[in-house]
Amino acid sequence: MLNNIYRDTFPELFEKVVLNVDDNEMNQLVISKIMENAGMKTITVLNGAEAIQKLNEGLKPDFILMDLEMPVMNGLQAAECIKREIDSQIPIIINSGAVSDVQKWKLKRLGITDFLEKPYSMKDIFSKLSKFSGVYQP
Repeated sequence: MLNNIYRDTFPELFEKVVLNVDDNEMNQLVISKIMENAGMKTITVLNGAEAIQKLNEGLKPDFILMDLEMPVMNGLQAAECIKREIDSQIPIIINSGAVSDVQKWKLKRLGITDFLEKPYSMKDIFSKLSKFSGVYQP
């Protein structure tokens, strides 16, 4: 039933690919299950460096959903690299428990598409992704 609700409400997201960048295994699992139930494909990596590696290997996601605080390479560093060196147009949505005004300002200057502050609902996630669904073609 869950998949029908979100597939019916957000049909433009069906079969879209999300690169989920998060070091928390529980968050990874929850996001993956939510996306799969709505008919989306999720590729999950543990940090910004792994996200950049996947993109450099040719992955072309429709969206990047990225945590801000991660080991190895955090979301701010990864977003800067992605926007400047890989693809300036790809929608990146930062999902984090706490995003300061200074961080938001820096991220907006880099071209971050939007923010999703934890805790959030499934509807919040799909609304954010839907908002940018037709904007970018990988």
